[in-house]
Amino acid sequence: MNEQIPIYPDLAGKVALVTGGSGGIGAASCRLLAANGAKVAVNGRDGAKVDATVEAIRAEGREAVGTPADCTDLAAIERMRRRVEGTLGPVDLLLAFAGAAGRARDRWRILPRRSGTRAWTAASPPCS
Repeated sequence: MNEQIPIYPDLAGKVALVTGGSGGIGAASCRLLAANGAKVAVNGRDGAKVDATVEAIRAEGREAVGTPADCTDLAAIERMRRRVEGTLGPVDLLLAFAGAAGRARDRWRILPRRSGTRAWTAASPPCS
């Protein structure tokens, strides 16, 4: 990253999970978190885009892992949670940018609620 970025020392060493992190504001957030020392888990449905964001972060000498998953699929979210925790540790920060791009307009209203709930479930420890 060549542009001037805000510095937040408190982010150093934190684990951040960014849903919708493979493009747009999500990918930009991933890069900025990493530039501030956070370990970043990049989520998105398109594995190639997830990989590109992860590689951009690693090229700057920062730590990132790709976690392709559809945030409307609870089983995929659980696999993502296990991968992130097993690779980077427990999630400290959750940025939910997963959206309904390309979905039918009549389903759009329920997807943000589902996505947010499932993303939160992915970042929360399971109940005993």
